[in-house]
Amino acid sequence: MATAKTGLSGLARLVWQDLQPTPGRLVQSWRVAVLCALMVLLAMNYGIPESAVSCFVIFFVMKSDAGESSVLALALVVLVSLVVLLLIPLIQVTIQYPAWRLLAMVLTSFVLLFLGVASKLGPLGGIIALVIAFVLTLLGYVPFGEIATRAVLYAWLMTFAPMGLVLIFNLCFGLYPHKVLRRELAARLRLAAQGLTGQADTQDLWDELALGVSAQQKRLGWIRLFHLRPTHEQADLDQAILNSYRALLAVAVVRDQHLDNEQATAFAQICERSAQDIEQGRLPQMDDLPELPASSSLAIQDLRDALLALSGAVSIGKADPEHGSFMVPDAFTNPVYQHHALKATAAAVLCYLIYSAADWQGIHTAMITCYVAALGSTGETVHKLALRIVGCLLGAALGFITILFVMPHLLDIGGLMVVVFLVSLLGAWVFYGPERISYAGIQIAFAFYLVTLQGFGPSFDLDSARDRVIGILLGNAVMYVMFTQIWPVSIAGSVRQRLAKASDSLMGLAALWQERPAQAVQQSASVAQELSAAKYGLALMQLEPARLRPDEQQAQDMQSQWQTLRQQFITQAYMPVSSHPSD
Repeated sequence: MATAKTGLSGLARLVWQDLQPTPGRLVQSWRVAVLCALMVLLAMNYGIPESAVSCFVIFFVMKSDAGESSVLALALVVLVSLVVLLLIPLIQVTIQYPAWRLLAMVLTSFVLLFLGVASKLGPLGGIIALVIAFVLTLLGYVPFGEIATRAVLYAWLMTFAPMGLVLIFNLCFGLYPHKVLRRELAARLRLAAQGLTGQADTQDLWDELALGVSAQQKRLGWIRLFHLRPTHEQADLDQAILNSYRALLAVAVVRDQHLDNEQATAFAQICERSAQDIEQGRLPQMDDLPELPASSSLAIQDLRDALLALSGAVSIGKADPEHGSFMVPDAFTNPVYQHHALKATAAAVLCYLIYSAADWQGIHTAMITCYVAALGSTGETVHKLALRIVGCLLGAALGFITILFVMPHLLDIGGLMVVVFLVSLLGAWVFYGPERISYAGIQIAFAFYLVTLQGFGPSFDLDSARDRVIGILLGNAVMYVMFTQIWPVSIAGSVRQRLAKASDSLMGLAALWQERPAQAVQQSASVAQELSAAKYGLALMQLEPARLRPDEQQAQDMQSQWQTLRQQFITQAYMPVSSHPSD
């Protein structure tokens, strides 16, 4: 009993920790909440059906900078528009033939879900598959081709309306990529300063290092694409990405070495001042950078060199970020991707057949949930099943409370918008948190939308709300069975791949520091990301059934290999580059 209580209290502390504010979290959350509230206004005024799906899409498209969000919104509009053009003639052929409709649904779902996991299409594949499947399942209730075509156009509007809102909102109130990038680089330097003064522990530093530099380089890519800043400023930001990461890496290692308080304070002040300069668009000045004795450790010397490079006094050259192809390398040779698409499609079709056979259209949310909940490995399925159920129950509870106690007092659409804003803010706050709890956030919001947004005005129908919750739980249950019993995939294979990739990258890192220091920083960041993902996979592996998990010895070997690589990363992932600058 004591152990159970201790475990629950530890879990509660972990959840509370994950809910604490982080840089940029509130900014992202309130923007998503405002967009969802505006989407409800549009849906209610113009009769756009299934506004819950429209709000759900906003969560996946809204990113932390306006550039990426706008590109994703435009891409989704273009893709769905092409799909609608294909659907209209398809409907004319299949509307009178249920078997053909089912076949069309299976084929399109399989292809799009396959592309969602085997290409850079990502979550957009599942969203488009959801739109197509939803339209095709409605054809059984629409006997005439002209009405069916109108229904397809409404489905297109379900996607176009929220994406139009995203584009307009980002144009007026979006955070430009260069502002977000400068804020992230400043936060990284401030964390380095806190690490030097003892205000941040070693785990905080390594958690930040595990994020790598790919997100920042992507933002720099949007800056270049839209030419938001002058070319010389783009070059300065490119160097700042690498050198701020390099400085943080040095601080993480310095914490384990002797550094007198005077030196630590001086470097911390410079890091803090550099953060302010970068945030305000200036190159940091390093006039007071302390000289180091020859006996100083390599990590301390590298910290000084990284800060000097931030000022533009020296350059460590350019790195070549990874640019993979549209499809993953083993897309057509690894059966895991096809199995994933087949399982998710089978789950969606099974849910459709269940509620069609039972003539219980109210639980159609079961099929929608299958497209929302499609995951990869069994460990991910078990972990995120718990998050989905908790999120679903919490969101449904908020929905029922709203229907019972809030809806009777709403006088107009403005009141409903306020309620949607508040719950969306809660869901987005959780969604933009750590991966341990992130998935619960989207389920909180989605379940609430499905319960409360049932028509084109305030809803008081508890039966429909109950049916929709049953549908969500049914969809989750079917997905769990499909992904744990049919072609189950252990996450151990992914862990081994990541450990092997980290090991290969570490082997050539020392030589790379001497020849191409910028690329060495890039590769170090990649190693940190792989090790972090491997650690997460090792934790998820414990949630898998015993028949899927590696035996105890293999699990211990993987854990030991991870610890060895982590130690190698600490001791070998950097070298001082001040003696090898490239101007």
